[in-house]
Amino acid sequence: MPTQIKHLVVLMLENRSFDHMLGFMKSLNPSIDGLNGDEWNYPARELDTHVVVTPDAGDVHDLSPDPHHDFDDVTAQIFSSGTTVPADMRGFVRDYYTLTKNPVRAGNVMKCFTPKTLPVLTTLAMQYAVCDRWFSSVPGSTIPNRMFVHGANSVGSVNQDAIDAPFLLHTIFESFDQTTPYDFRIYSSGASILIANKYLIQHQGKFFPYSQFAADARNGNLPAYTFIEPTYDDDGQGNFANSQHPDFPVDRGEALISDIYNALTRSPGWKDTLFLIIYDEHGGIFDHVTPPTVTRQPSSAGVPDVTPSLDPPFDFTRLGVRVPAVFVSPCIPPHTVLHDRDYEHSSVVATVRKLFCPGSKPLTWREAQAPTFDDVLTLTGDAIRTDVVKLPKPVVSPPIEIQASAEPRTATDLSVLMAKVMQHSIAAEGLKPVGDVNTLTNAAEVSDYLRRAQQVVLTGARQ
Repeated sequence: MPTQIKHLVVLMLENRSFDHMLGFMKSLNPSIDGLNGDEWNYPARELDTHVVVTPDAGDVHDLSPDPHHDFDDVTAQIFSSGTTVPADMRGFVRDYYTLTKNPVRAGNVMKCFTPKTLPVLTTLAMQYAVCDRWFSSVPGSTIPNRMFVHGANSVGSVNQDAIDAPFLLHTIFESFDQTTPYDFRIYSSGASILIANKYLIQHQGKFFPYSQFAADARNGNLPAYTFIEPTYDDDGQGNFANSQHPDFPVDRGEALISDIYNALTRSPGWKDTLFLIIYDEHGGIFDHVTPPTVTRQPSSAGVPDVTPSLDPPFDFTRLGVRVPAVFVSPCIPPHTVLHDRDYEHSSVVATVRKLFCPGSKPLTWREAQAPTFDDVLTLTGDAIRTDVVKLPKPVVSPPIEIQASAEPRTATDLSVLMAKVMQHSIAAEGLKPVGDVNTLTNAAEVSDYLRRAQQVVLTGARQ
């Protein structure tokens, strides 16, 4: 029998594909479905030569502007022919060219990290377990995929235009409160799309500042399920984005991963803890593995449907592009590679329910059919590891010109969308408005709006 997971800690980072981050790990472990170095994409222009993957991804500056990853763009990346047959994964460069208008820059989506340039994540993947069959839930953008990790549904959204969807989502957190004595916490350094959810607005005592996480871990105060949000944008007050969303520095995300790992290894519950590192979607960056399709099985009869998308028409029977997934626990032997199941973000919901809410029912058929990972802690008894892996330092990026500029930085599209979602949720819940997001002009103003909106939610301030 595998060791039972008593503490599950999930960190979901941003917008990077498996090959981009971990594909060249294949040189260290040939059993990983990674890169040989000859994988290619069609060129930006018809008469140019094919664009081959390269091991020279930069910490910053490669992916500006941010590659498109809305539903139509992801479809074009997966199906380069412009139809849904065949899926050849050779349209990434062409799709980026529609944005950059520069054939050389368009090829940057084929640049990948190596174990030397991504040392923290690679070390954990080698010393514990890497999964090379984890796919984003939606062939689309961030917010729908983040909703799937909490509710196995996106309320019909495949892009980021449905600002009411996070408010309406039925989440696994409701199952905790209704059916089980176990508890959960959500740690964030600022914005969290979960704060905009109707249920969590009404039960907001589960949100904690990330600055408290290390002490909670050390003092044995972590609950059964912990979800950690990265910092999504620079806030103008000395706090910088560590989500790894292009084109923020990857090394800051590496530092966050290292910080969480070191805190957990000091926890009295470390021996039965699983730390899962995943990414919400691929961010328009190349991966060579074709996403699988999923079919509703007869065994899911009576389980709620996944809300279909009407525009564009989509029934959620096709997964998104593969993303990195690393499992960390003293009950996992080194050099483990998980590739016998097709995991997706609904697997988090399904596993949390199986471990901590067994008396509740699946939220959707996608959750009901998602493989769980409750059996990955294979070491037991005296075989449980006592070593703590010493992580290398992140490879630090060069100075970023925009930080030295006196001009306020432009807010990311994701931050602006989060602000719009918060404005909608506050109005829908009858809380005190905190301003008009349409008047915000830069990252500092958007971050300040999100802080004030979170405070209104957490205090329940009404008009």
